Amino acid sequence: MLAMAVVGPAIATGAGSRATVLIRDVLLIDGTGREPRPGTDILLRKGRISRVGSTGTIKAPAGTVIVEASGKTVVPGIINLRGLAGLIRSPEVEGENFGQDEILRHLARYAAYGVTTVATPGPSGARLKGIQDGIASGRLRNAARVLTALRTLRAAVPANERYPSLRDAFETPRSATDAQRSVERLAGEGADFIAFDDIRDAARQGIGMEVPLAIMKRARRLGLRVAIQTSSVGSATALVRAGAAAVTSSVCDREVGDAFISEMLAANAVYAPALFAESIGFHYGDRVGWLDDRYLRRSLPPGITGILRGPVLMRQALDPDRALKRHRFDTAWRNLRKLAAAGVRIGFASGSGFPASFEGYSDYREAVLMKRAGMSPLEIIRAFSSGSATALGIERKRGALLPGRLADLVILNANPLHNIHNLRELHGVFVGGRLVKL
Repeated sequence: MLAMAVVGPAIATGAGSRATVLIRDVLLIDGTGREPRPGTDILLRKGRISRVGSTGTIKAPAGTVIVEASGKTVVPGIINLRGLAGLIRSPEVEGENFGQDEILRHLARYAAYGVTTVATPGPSGARLKGIQDGIASGRLRNAARVLTALRTLRAAVPANERYPSLRDAFETPRSATDAQRSVERLAGEGADFIAFDDIRDAARQGIGMEVPLAIMKRARRLGLRVAIQTSSVGSATALVRAGAAAVTSSVCDREVGDAFISEMLAANAVYAPALFAESIGFHYGDRVGWLDDRYLRRSLPPGITGILRGPVLMRQALDPDRALKRHRFDTAWRNLRKLAAAGVRIGFASGSGFPASFEGYSDYREAVLMKRAGMSPLEIIRAFSSGSATALGIERKRGALLPGRLADLVILNANPLHNIHNLRELHGVFVGGRLVKL
């Protein structure tokens, strides 16, 4: 048996070839919502969790890489239901939006922050599917796994489309027939799920429910789960009733009532509030202090800080809708608290990787905002692991740290149950049993 120091260069080499790894004597928070297990050993073999047991009870095979981790905590990797990989946001970076190199750079940043799976749209389906296969096989390393909707279907084209670079990441069906064909086309291209955005302009443009209901119907027939983004309690209620598996945005036009809660519970649908995404429409106008956070630096594209502190701050500070946006955020906060208290299954979505947000760091901020909304750290960990896995229909493969599941996990130097900010105390991240570069 080969004993090595915790997460040292030798372990990085061994784990990179998907060696058998024994992580010893940790506090295990497995993502199921159960109480943590102190004094636990975890055996990783062939990219999966092989055994979990009390310290000293697992006999490791010869050649096992030993990770002595006494005093540390292990949690599942974050599964982000709403991220983006590949968008160039910096005027100082040359390259192609959604090119392979840019996507892989973003997926590496996600993994370095403990995000081991990200659900992302993107206009290049073949490229994303190739990257997905490369990560699963181990050919592409130091990257979060990717699941993709390929393109997001939306109810309408925004009246003021501010980000033309994202245009190809969307499709806008004009009729129920078009909607059904879009779902079939995405299914044929290998979409892992269907994403639908009921944009806020839809109601003002007189867009009804014909298109989204057609999307739900066809996706259900094809066995694809649908994740919806909507701020409307009414739309969310109707779409969950029609079969949506997850809401990956804050419903915040008003306080949720019993009808929405009942639909969510009856469907076992997942609510992932994306509070950070809701906040960035006004938050930079407050001169947020976390822009100076050292933990943010590795996620920041060059030149972005000046833009956020300059034109973005000024635009938001002078925005005539600023008070309304803040009010909607406060409503989102209250709705999350109410839904969690009612027993609705909570998932995790941050909107990271989109303009004015950052892969990895925004996911950490999302956890902080969920805590401020009243969720406990244990509930948040369950949300970003088994909650998100349930939304995507992958709960039998990943999400919880149980035997047979994929070995996507994070070793922390401090216990996040004591302080949610300890999620940033990363000691090591494994994706498929391989240690990734922090």
